[in-house]
Amino acid sequence: MQSSLLIVYLFFSVSVYTSVIRGKDGVDGGLSSDTTTCPEILPKIDNGDVSPASLKSNYTEGDRLLYTCRHGYTSLGKIIYVCNKNQWVNIRDAKCSLKRCELPADIPNAHFVLMNGTDFVFGNTIKYICNEGYKMGTRIDTRTCLAGGWSNHLPQCEEVSCLPPATEGNVIVDGFSDYSSRFRYGHRVQFACDSPALKLVGLKEVTCQANGEWNGPLPTCEGATCKLEKISAGVSVFGVPERNAPMNYGHKLEFYCSNAEMVLRGRSEVTCSTGGSWSSPFPTCEEITCMEEELYNVKIVRGIPGKVPPYKPTHTLQFQCTHSSMTMLGLPSIKCRSDGTWSSPYPTCSVLGACGPPPSIDFATLNSAPQENYKHGQQVQYTCSYFHTQEGNPRAVCHQGTWYTNLKCLQPCLVKTEDMHKNKIYSTYQKKTIYVYHGYHGSFVCDYGKWPKNDNTNFRPLCSNGVISLPRCI
Repeated sequence: MQSSLLIVYLFFSVSVYTSVIRGKDGVDGGLSSDTTTCPEILPKIDNGDVSPASLKSNYTEGDRLLYTCRHGYTSLGKIIYVCNKNQWVNIRDAKCSLKRCELPADIPNAHFVLMNGTDFVFGNTIKYICNEGYKMGTRIDTRTCLAGGWSNHLPQCEEVSCLPPATEGNVIVDGFSDYSSRFRYGHRVQFACDSPALKLVGLKEVTCQANGEWNGPLPTCEGATCKLEKISAGVSVFGVPERNAPMNYGHKLEFYCSNAEMVLRGRSEVTCSTGGSWSSPFPTCEEITCMEEELYNVKIVRGIPGKVPPYKPTHTLQFQCTHSSMTMLGLPSIKCRSDGTWSSPYPTCSVLGACGPPPSIDFATLNSAPQENYKHGQQVQYTCSYFHTQEGNPRAVCHQGTWYTNLKCLQPCLVKTEDMHKNKIYSTYQKKTIYVYHGYHGSFVCDYGKWPKNDNTNFRPLCSNGVISLPRCI
């Protein structure tokens, strides 16, 4: 009985469902639907593509498209488009951007530059450039930002150095002894010949350049010879070889005037000396005259044959004080002698009076014991202290109660051991404290393992009245 009731119920249900899906006219209209679809032409993004797993033949409301970035690109979060109301919508607004590489590593003694682009992103390349004084020690000097990071290994910069200068046996190299095999960039060496009978041909100093080469050819030494220079009119010379051939080191020439009424100005003997130069300029012959001197409160009142120069031998001059109240010191009349000197110095005139003790001059001492009083015209002489350089006349003159002198004793430069140690240098003469005379150059080199602080470092500084600028090495 229960089975019969179940069959009746199922039949009734099917009949009701069938009537619902049929139209009013009794024709089957199928299932009704409001499904929304999206275009089959999918959105395109720069440098990205739809993931194959997201591809379908048609897309309905709520379907998703997942995009993946191409090689070398990446995104901040997933790029997803959703089908919403017949259109594709990017729900994250993400995009594919070039992958970034970490900040490039620095290497010692070099810097890098971007060869393309403005940032460290995929595809851009940097180039390492060695600092001055260094050269690239590896074959590759570039790195490119790839998807997995920077390509290539870090390059290396090596210090530039020059080989020891290969000179001839008679060439002395200064600044070489402390270097066993190579010289650093910027190092300077000086050259000289080992005998005064030789002269240096070429550069006196060369510098190790950034390319590892010396800045010029190395010099040689050859026999020093002197050439005969022009001989002035009226000068005769003894010792000139035949055909005016060059003269070797040590050769002497003797000069004299062929006219007895002329006097030789300069040295009568000149020697071929160091480097093929003459010991002094060739002399000249001039007409014998007496030199005009300074007048101190006197005037020339008469001269035979006249009061104005030139003053030739036998020429006489007579003097008179410029004021009657003055007293003349010296002879009122003098005569020019045959050797071009006066028979007596020019006289001076002064008001009666005396000078006190001579003035004190820095770094100078009197050659005689000082007195309380000195007469007009009296002189004293000074001597500069040891290592000091005399400038001016070493004498002081008492003139009308006042001392006159232009003497200066210029100070040497004291270079202490600690000063050299501080600047990482030492003197080529010795490693302890040294004195450098005023007007002379010191000579220094860098300590072993050090090099000049900059290109314009002067290793031969000039001493000027106690002041010298020492070079510095690092």
